[in-house]
Amino acid sequence: MIVAWIYSEIPPQAFIDRLRAGIDLSTIFAGLIKAPFMALIIGIVASIEGMKVGGSAESLGRHVTSAVVKSIFVVIVLDGLFAMFYVAIDF
Repeated sequence: MIVAWIYSEIPPQAFIDRLRAGIDLSTIFAGLIKAPFMALIIGIVASIEGMKVGGSAESLGRHVTSAVVKSIFVVIVLDGLFAMFYVAIDF
């Protein structure tokens, strides 16, 4: 809101009005429901990859990269599943 006010000269009240018109309350709840699941997946993938680290910095770097790539992939798949679920229940 502050950035829009400073750079685009959009007053705060207009920003809030446009935000209310553009974002439904169900959108916020959908994000709040999905967030813990995403965090759990990222934590599990990171923990599994962390347990595979050997005794060198090279191994650490390789497994951190692997954890990030796997986490991104699984989060995208899980987000798709949530989208299909939300459509099925008409959320």
